[in-house]
Amino acid sequence: MGSIVPEIGPEKVKLQVPKVQEELANSELFQDVVSQFPFLNGFTQVVLGFQLAPDTSRGVVTAAFWDAVGKLTAQIPWLGGQVVHVPGGPGNSGVFRPAPWPTDFPANEIVRVKDCNDLVPSMAQILRAGAPIGMLDGKTLAPWPALPQHHGIVGPVPIIALQLNFIQDGLILNMGFHHICIDGTGILQFTRLLATVLNGDKISAAELEQANRDRSRVVPLIPLGEPVKDHSHLRRPPGFIQPTPASPPKWCYFKLPVSAVPMLRKLASSSSTPPVLLSENDLLCAFCWQRISAVRLARGLPGFTPNTVSKFSRTIDGRAAVGVPFSYIGHCVYHATTRLPLGQVVSAPLSTVAQALRRDLSAVNTEWAVRSYATFLAREPDKSSLLYGGAHNPNTDLGVTSSVSSMGDAQEGTSAVPKSFGPLLGSFRFFRRPNLPPIPGSITISPVENGAVPILVGLPVEDLEGLKKDSLWRQYMRHVG
Repeated sequence: MGSIVPEIGPEKVKLQVPKVQEELANSELFQDVVSQFPFLNGFTQVVLGFQLAPDTSRGVVTAAFWDAVGKLTAQIPWLGGQVVHVPGGPGNSGVFRPAPWPTDFPANEIVRVKDCNDLVPSMAQILRAGAPIGMLDGKTLAPWPALPQHHGIVGPVPIIALQLNFIQDGLILNMGFHHICIDGTGILQFTRLLATVLNGDKISAAELEQANRDRSRVVPLIPLGEPVKDHSHLRRPPGFIQPTPASPPKWCYFKLPVSAVPMLRKLASSSSTPPVLLSENDLLCAFCWQRISAVRLARGLPGFTPNTVSKFSRTIDGRAAVGVPFSYIGHCVYHATTRLPLGQVVSAPLSTVAQALRRDLSAVNTEWAVRSYATFLAREPDKSSLLYGGAHNPNTDLGVTSSVSSMGDAQEGTSAVPKSFGPLLGSFRFFRRPNLPPIPGSITISPVENGAVPILVGLPVEDLEGLKKDSLWRQYMRHVG
């Protein structure tokens, strides 16, 4: 900076100094860092199933999607771009950023089309079976792998990709989103915008403003000298080796009927714990933690005792804490973590476990906590050593992502996913992950469909077999597969 001052003359120094100070302050307070984890350098793949009329033209459907994507990328240009790695200096691993699609490469092929008539069961067969994940082969339906696997793409890495998989009497739409750029709420918002355009409607100015907002300004960092919440648990411990599941993991869907939600609340209220304000989501998470832990303790794995500590992580949408609308498409995920001995998780009343989950979530679902999280990430030069959510043991720990904030919303028939995707497609019949390698220890609570909440679990096979035999689990959950 000093070399500039003699060139502009002393009469202009007073005008320039505040600008320089502002730029320095901005570099310290505004950075796009929330998603800078090695694990997130890959894609989240989701599929929507549509039943098509017999006379529906596949060419017309394909043209409609190309038109819709063209309108979306014209209004939200970064969606048509790529993810690039910006190297740092010595000792600095750098960061991943969205960037324009390179001009010296072929155009970004956002929409892909695949004839799967002979590769995937018919829509009628899938619906009769309840759309189990085993009938949704990800190697067929998705253009490349999903997390936890690396994408493996050579050349520009797109931010989004749609694959239209036409099957007998239906369409399975696979949507891939690079997790560095778009989180779960962003996926749902993109889906809403896609449906808006397919319906022939205009995207509101407010939604476009949030879709195109400066990502670095979403979570302002905490200035130097002010208190920052400790997040050192996100660093990879020295010598840490990721534990392997006790048996091969796999995905499995279950469904919680909406009619069973009051029964679940009654189960919790019958305990001796004083009544507290708990959401249905708190209760469902506690129920999953209890029953899976009970199965694990019953298996008697070597080294497992009632005193073995289990970690339960819940993803939090940090938007509300920092005053950002849910229509923001970028990445704003934070985590709430609860640790309890397995024996306590299993033996305590359901409401006690749910209360522990609610307490820990409320404690970190604050502006200061989310800003501290972003500040820690910004100040960490070697982001290649960071663990998303911290160290995880797939044999003891669980992590849940929920797109339904309350089962009460589900009971009223509302959904985060739009009802109509235009006259050609109508309403989706199911919302799923395709069958790709699982994330061990993960649970995904999906939007309600047909009076039930789909719940996807990724667990060792022995845990899944135990769950299917657990009498209390079977009382509330229906096995889909």
